[in-house]
Amino acid sequence: MTAQITVGGPELTQERRLVTEIPGPRSREILERKASAVARSVGHTLPIIADAAGGGTLVDVDGNSFIDLGSGIAVTSVGNSNPRVVNAVREQLDRFTHTAFTVVPYESYIAVAEKLNEITPGDFTKRTALFNSGSEAVENAVKVARRATGRQAIVAFEHSFHGRTNLAMALTAKSAPYKQGFGPFA
Repeated sequence: MTAQITVGGPELTQERRLVTEIPGPRSREILERKASAVARSVGHTLPIIADAAGGGTLVDVDGNSFIDLGSGIAVTSVGNSNPRVVNAVREQLDRFTHTAFTVVPYESYIAVAEKLNEITPGDFTKRTALFNSGSEAVENAVKVARRATGRQAIVAFEHSFHGRTNLAMALTAKSAPYKQGFGPFA
């Protein structure tokens, strides 16, 4: 069974489809450019270059279509190019692209914080802070926990990944490839 998804462009068929070897010729060409322009520490898992995505599929620059199992890594996935998300982003871009909330606050940040406070379980006063990355969120969670408890120790689980900043890497249990040769850590 296949479905068609249209998100501001051509329809993407929701199916897995291979039309070239992996990686295809255009992906190989772009990956060669990556090797000479991007730091080696910025790795990738799949040897393909994304061209379009929508619903649950991702299409590479060679026309191969994959089931997208990675777009939600480290984020809550609502499907790539979800029409509601795309429309919300377009509406926001028409108003302004960026202002630092800590300099000039804006209502949508507050509305997100209110919603998160509302849906977070528990009968206590809640406050929310939004961050630009998982590592920044982890590091701030550690600061908040240390301040609230007065304790310095932090527990991290085996097979955990917390991020690539220094403290987040210190908490990460996966030495390879994240921590090798990067110490000392906090």
